[in-house]
Amino acid sequence: MSTTPPSSDSVEHGGRSWRPTLRTWLVLILALILTTPFLLRAWFIWSVPDIRPFDENAFCKVEIPADQNAFTFYREAGRLAEGVQAAHNAGNIVMPVENMDEVVEKGWGVANDSLKAWCQDYRKPLEKWRKGTELSDAYYVSPREVTFKVDVMTQFPVLNEARNFSRLARFEGLRLESEGDFLKAREWYLAVFRCSRHFTRYSFNLQRMTGSALHALASASLVRWAEDPHVTLDQLQSALKEVKSADQMTATASSTLKTDYLLACHTLNQRGWLQRMQEEDDGDGNEPAATLTSIALWLVGEPQTTERVLRQILSNQINEIDKPLSEQQPQAGLANAAVFKCDPKLSGQPNQLGPLEINQAVSRLLITRIFVPAPQNFDQFTNQVTRDRARQLALEIGLAAQAYRREYGEFPEASAAFVPKFFEQWPADPFSQTGQPMRYLRENPTSAAVWSVGTDGNDDNGDVTYTEKQSAKDVGISLKAR
Repeated sequence: MSTTPPSSDSVEHGGRSWRPTLRTWLVLILALILTTPFLLRAWFIWSVPDIRPFDENAFCKVEIPADQNAFTFYREAGRLAEGVQAAHNAGNIVMPVENMDEVVEKGWGVANDSLKAWCQDYRKPLEKWRKGTELSDAYYVSPREVTFKVDVMTQFPVLNEARNFSRLARFEGLRLESEGDFLKAREWYLAVFRCSRHFTRYSFNLQRMTGSALHALASASLVRWAEDPHVTLDQLQSALKEVKSADQMTATASSTLKTDYLLACHTLNQRGWLQRMQEEDDGDGNEPAATLTSIALWLVGEPQTTERVLRQILSNQINEIDKPLSEQQPQAGLANAAVFKCDPKLSGQPNQLGPLEINQAVSRLLITRIFVPAPQNFDQFTNQVTRDRARQLALEIGLAAQAYRREYGEFPEASAAFVPKFFEQWPADPFSQTGQPMRYLRENPTSAAVWSVGTDGNDDNGDVTYTEKQSAKDVGISLKAR
């Protein structure tokens, strides 16, 4: 007697074969439909390993009492300045821009009555601003709270006010120089210098750019001041000491990158961030469209996926960005992300993606591409930071050279004369890819130049002259005796 085995598409249960019913299939299909979005989201998130490139809690744990925070005074000065501006607007008083440019070029002696009155009107706000410059630390907003909508957009008035106050401080210094008070004039120029360093503290890129612009203004003022024969050796030595001391407040480039990262993450985690971005892009706050887009982004793991990519990029960048150019790994030269090639000497952080993997992650995620700075923007940032450093070294060497001239009646013949009198060792050029030193050349006893090779890395023999039509090829200063 033969038996027939159960068919392959049936299951034996207590002697009876089981076949899935229509209801069972519907339940399975429904379960698959319900779980697929979560599985899809999980796949996108876990496709980018999560790492922690720095201790966010420690970085954000910055507490400066209000009366010791320079920005407390900068804000108050700004409010006072708004009152002055309102009075000017009511009286149809226009800023005497043309005379301002002339005074910068020729000195306070050519200042007209309009400019003198303008400066006098801002006397009270300017004094309040200067009190802020005398403090040793500052932050505009805590890194823990920085966001694009709340903080970056409201930065613009503060940034413009800083430029205006620095311009007024420069005029005050020029006025004091014309009266023969070079000591007090120097203090106003140093006030601009210290303010420039405050703007690098716990700052994001936009804020740091303002700090760099103020540093250039302060450096130009101090170089011009140092040329005057009435400035004494003691005053020059003191200025050099103050400039070196205040420069210690300058934050590292990695600090700014960390703040930019926090700004992006805090913005992504703000309720309604997507709708606000759409309103800024096209002025249309279409709520249904924003809702559909939010659902689509949720499905691809946002904002967690973008946050993970940002951490991968940041980890790569802060491993190299604070090193001298001569010690940095070269950039990978990728289209979507500004990252460095991996240092073969380092074992690397666990789960750290390589440059190509980071580039691929950025390319497939729309929101990530929005929040990741373009490589050219990163290059602008690094060039700005390096230019700032080169200008600082040129200023220090220039003040030292002027002090040497007061003591010996001429500029040093070579850089060896600065060591160890003014520097423990002659500084390296921040723009040099091979660690070459800053350039110094004395043309004659009363004329010299100090420079860095600049962004292009080419030594153009101290071409530091710039005009409105053409930038200087090198970064530095011309030294002369008046």
